[in-house]
Amino acid sequence: MKAMASVPEHRSEIAGNTEGSGPILDEAAKTLRGFYGDKLDDIVIERLVVGIFFVGVKLSNGCGGVAYTPPEIVRAAGNRILKGSSPLIRGMQAAAIIGGNIPSPFAEIIRLATLNALSVPFFEDGRYRTETHIDLSGIPALFSNRRVCMVGAIIPLLKRLKKLKAAEITIIDRKKETQAEAEAGYGTFVPLERTAETLARCETAVFTGAAIANGTITQLIDLVPENAAIAVVGPTAGFVPEPLFRRNIALVGTVVVTDSDLALEILAEGGGGYRLFSNCVRKINLVNVERLQQLGLNSNFENNIGRKHG
Repeated sequence: MKAMASVPEHRSEIAGNTEGSGPILDEAAKTLRGFYGDKLDDIVIERLVVGIFFVGVKLSNGCGGVAYTPPEIVRAAGNRILKGSSPLIRGMQAAAIIGGNIPSPFAEIIRLATLNALSVPFFEDGRYRTETHIDLSGIPALFSNRRVCMVGAIIPLLKRLKKLKAAEITIIDRKKETQAEAEAGYGTFVPLERTAETLARCETAVFTGAAIANGTITQLIDLVPENAAIAVVGPTAGFVPEPLFRRNIALVGTVVVTDSDLALEILAEGGGGYRLFSNCVRKINLVNVERLQQLGLNSNFENNIGRKHG
């Protein structure tokens, strides 16, 4: 088991910040620069929307990306908004954005959404093992008879996981308003101060993309046993998966934006994830086959996929 990180004593300490995800985003940017080469210099931001729940970008190549806007980033931006001005992002080179070279209170979330948009072409060219016909609950080997801990409640997924007969489902979420719904027969809500001990005994951990946006992802990964499976789920995790795979993430369940203009209109009107899923994104799973093999889950995974295809 990995050495257990210290447990934050207060809510403010576990909230994290986007800098905690900096190395992951740096690695994703480096990977994309290698994929694009000189062509990256020709791509600019065509439109940016900083919505209430998500930031969205559309690139000049037509690709779009979205990323969750943590409430603490919004609060921090409110404190800064009268103290200076930010440059106009539209028209900037995407290369500058993913390099983190913009003075904006939303800089890292804009960077994350841009990384997601730039990644779209490479989910279509066969370089990754992808599954598009199932969601995370379509892989029972990750959940059946296993102790599952979900950080960031995903209610639709919790409903499906209940049917897979997990040995235990625990839920950690900073949003108090989520607790009643999450505990409605789907699992046990665990207080934040028990994050370390809960993750230390899990066999499968599920982290939402919000952990990337708020910078807690690395800390959370370090709390998971070495022999446990980890999945990262949500539109925010939509960048090239190499940085996450290197950190032993077994599966990334994310989306590809299929209609960039509509996605940005939804965000501009204050819409969130449910409206995006209903209208303009397509779910994909990016599979870390090597990690599944290490965990002894690859054969079960292949059998599950075979039954779905059959």
